[in-house]
Amino acid sequence: MKQAIKYVVGYVRISSDSQKDNTSIAEQKKRIQAYCTSQDWKLKEIFADEAKSGSKIDERIEYTRMLGTARDKSNEIDAIIVIKSDRIHRHLKNLLIMIEDDLQPYDIAFISVSENFDTSLPQGMLTLQMLGSFAEFERNLINERTRSGRIITAKSGKYAGGKVPYGYTLIDGKFEINDHDAKIVREMFQIYADGKSYGFIAKYISSIQKQSASNSGSSDAHKTWSRTSICYILRNSSYTGLLSYDGKKEKNQIQVKASIPSIVSKQLFNKVQALREQKRKTNV
Repeated sequence: MKQAIKYVVGYVRISSDSQKDNTSIAEQKKRIQAYCTSQDWKLKEIFADEAKSGSKIDERIEYTRMLGTARDKSNEIDAIIVIKSDRIHRHLKNLLIMIEDDLQPYDIAFISVSENFDTSLPQGMLTLQMLGSFAEFERNLINERTRSGRIITAKSGKYAGGKVPYGYTLIDGKFEINDHDAKIVREMFQIYADGKSYGFIAKYISSIQKQSASNSGSSDAHKTWSRTSICYILRNSSYTGLLSYDGKKEKNQIQVKASIPSIVSKQLFNKVQALREQKRKTNV
């Protein structure tokens, strides 16, 4: 059953980045007015954004004002009308979000004149649901391809995303040792193995880096280490040549042996882990 429509508002826009596919503001308004007249609808107002990109919602002042007017129940707006859906949103995902989040909760229909798309009709709602299904399928397909690509990259020993460990530099997707920073990493491991705390190492490394950088003019003069950052380095198995990748979405916990050059020996790394565990248990 068709939703009763009496009062509507229109929206028109011309793009800032290309004029070849644009229909003038005047022509869009004319076609909206004519359509409303043919349907015996009361067109309360037409909102116009001129020379505004469809992808930059925050720059489209009239778009925001249009939604506010439509959702104000005192205005009794039943529908928003455009000549073509890309005038209000260029991407299907954003159009669906607007309809589902900004219009449907207020019982406001969306109507596109040239595309014969009207969510006040059962056919329009069916089309909307089909579009939503296709959009969801496309998102899942893209995510799966991206996920698979990252896993393959990680297993090949190349950079698959995430923070590059201190002491390494990325060159053509491969990890290379930064000699200056690697020397500092080795010193951190050795100092901890000698019985010093995270706090001691943080202060010591920050101090010698600041002094050294001041003499050489390096940016390291502004780097300050913390207990947390020292702890992160000392528990990172990448320094032994064991590349780890645990994507936020995938949660794979992929580890590839000898895929990254080692900075510290496994013997030193294991000694540090044993000491860390011992201190954790004794709360030292």
